[in-house]
Amino acid sequence: MEENKFFRYIWRINGLILLVAGVMAIGVLAFAGYQIYAKTTRDRNTRNIVNIQEDSELKEEWRLGYMADIQGTSYVMVPLNSDQSYAQSYYSKSSSSARNYLFINSKNNEQHWLLKSNKYLIADMTMLSEHGYGGEERNIRAILYQVIKKDTDKDSRLTNKDLKTISISRSDGRGYKELIQGVDVFVGQRTVDENTLLIVYQKQGVGYSANVSLSKLAISNEQELPKVSL
Repeated sequence: MEENKFFRYIWRINGLILLVAGVMAIGVLAFAGYQIYAKTTRDRNTRNIVNIQEDSELKEEWRLGYMADIQGTSYVMVPLNSDQSYAQSYYSKSSSSARNYLFINSKNNEQHWLLKSNKYLIADMTMLSEHGYGGEERNIRAILYQVIKKDTDKDSRLTNKDLKTISISRSDGRGYKELIQGVDVFVGQRTVDENTLLIVYQKQGVGYSANVSLSKLAISNEQELPKVSL
């Protein structure tokens, strides 16, 4: 008799343990299901992607971005961003991309746009200072841009995967010039002195380096990088 009571007690404990384990398992599955649902239905935010495919479900809004001071000048620059959203069956995508820059003279409120059109993607912008990034003062001499003008990989989007046009302007946004077209990869740049910039890039699979005059806004001394023997 005592033995039967003991076994019934053990069964009750086991049943309680199974009940708790079952509740925990249901909780874990519910949490995992919620995480999967949240990941598949949330907004997927991206940058530097401009959808150029004609689609009635594509929505585009234009917004001004954050204002940036151009040190050593009386000018500020403000990006014009396009916010594109596209609803899929179970999630939505959105992308914010710089399409132009507005330059404003803070002294007299004179204003002008960098580009005459907003149809391109400005994938990158770098202010070039006289003393480089290590100097105490950063008087900006010019501004370098990476612009995507064409959908060269034919995916109906302007992205960093497309060929780039390396362009430059003066610090006030005037004198905009295209330096190099058809760039595969822009490796980087370095300010050599107050008037000279070194840039390194790859075009049609070949590496190059060149100098850029910050006063003339012109490229010179372009040289192919030496090849390494296999």
